Amino acid sequence: MNQSRHTLRLSGSGPTREKAFATAIGQVQSEVARLTDGVNFRVEPLELDVVSAVEHRWTERFLGLLFPRTRQRFEITLSIQVQVASLDLDALDFTVREERLSPVRHALHMR
Repeated sequence: MNQSRHTLRLSGSGPTREKAFATAIGQVQSEVARLTDGVNFRVEPLELDVVSAVEHRWTERFLGLLFPRTRQRFEITLSIQVQVASLDLDALDFTVREERLSPVRHALHMR
């Protein structure tokens, strides 16, 4: 079992604050898998800092003149420190159990 700490910098955007945050947090698992070897069985967040949070607003009009409405989009960048517990499956010694089937049983089981 290996334990390591990583600092991730993740960004997300969306039509609401919650969606932008969820998009950024949703990238944690894939980013940790990219950085580490083996199988990750625990990813524990230790610290979360907001690097930047930006709200973009603009006015949209139908045919450039009619029905004005204000639109908005949120972008957030997070710095997350995580502790990862992983297991290197290549280092494990698996015992091999080999089955010998008769030709009839092999045909029945199709293994």
